[in-house]
Amino acid sequence: MNKKYLIALSALAFFCANANAQSQVGSANSFYGEVGISPVDMAGAGGDAKPYAMRFLIGNELNKNLGIDLLYTATVAKDSKSGYDASYNGFGVFLKPKFSVIEGTEVFARLGVVRADVTASVGPADKGSDVAYGVGIQSNLTKTAYGQLDFMHSYDRDNVYVKGFTFSVGSRF
Repeated sequence: MNKKYLIALSALAFFCANANAQSQVGSANSFYGEVGISPVDMAGAGGDAKPYAMRFLIGNELNKNLGIDLLYTATVAKDSKSGYDASYNGFGVFLKPKFSVIEGTEVFARLGVVRADVTASVGPADKGSDVAYGVGIQSNLTKTAYGQLDFMHSYDRDNVYVKGFTFSVGSRF
């Protein structure tokens, strides 16, 4: 079994166990955490690449329509082409405006700043901060667990960009 799938399945098991423990205790508050997998779309001086990344997120609901998210994204599988490897690591802070479309399902946006480290075996490495943004949808699986699909445009500087979809599972705690 591929390492990235094992990590994703482990994260899913962790959040399911956490959701079960939280529902037994009956105490959930405004904090939440997520683990996601993302096929990242990158382009730069060395060409295009599609490495896989894991995203870890901790957030807090400031009110029912606004949250704040801290996230870290790290490459778990480089896109290895003949003589070309690429990876992305980033840390970001985001505001997350959201609204409910039906009971248990929300649409949201993210707007924030990312500090990124983009590396490739061909072309120069790129490190820096940039405005990042995205949109997504989140739906409850249980009282404390949820699934999420979002698109983020994480970095776009010096002719290097990083963007992609992420499938995440999360838990409120």
